[in-house]
Amino acid sequence: MTHERRQDRSENPCLAGDLYLRAVAQRTGLEHLTLATHEGLLLAGAGDKDLGNRVAAVAPMYVEEPASLRAGLIDELTDGQPMQVWRVTVRDRPFYLIGFGTLTDMSEEVQDAFDRIFARPAQRTAN
Repeated sequence: MTHERRQDRSENPCLAGDLYLRAVAQRTGLEHLTLATHEGLLLAGAGDKDLGNRVAAVAPMYVEEPASLRAGLIDELTDGQPMQVWRVTVRDRPFYLIGFGTLTDMSEEVQDAFDRIFARPAQRTAN
């Protein structure tokens, strides 16, 4: 069995997150993926950055206080596509992974990838 590896890589964690989410979106058939902070800021995304910023801004309310959102706001953001939110932890902090498009289950591989991408760099030892 062949294991497909990402070809696009970056040492910059935010760019690496963008590249990784682009690969996940292609693999899962999702139209858009955004990794948002608990405070509603975009950390990484696949797709239009302006849309990613808007999605990141509403994600905390969508998860924690959905009744506070204006009726129809999510449909406007997603152009009528279903929106899904998964909670992920990056460096012991809560984040939201938001996708819209084809309904899908997000694998644990995504959590593991974010742990690697945003991990603290290994300490260098002096010789």
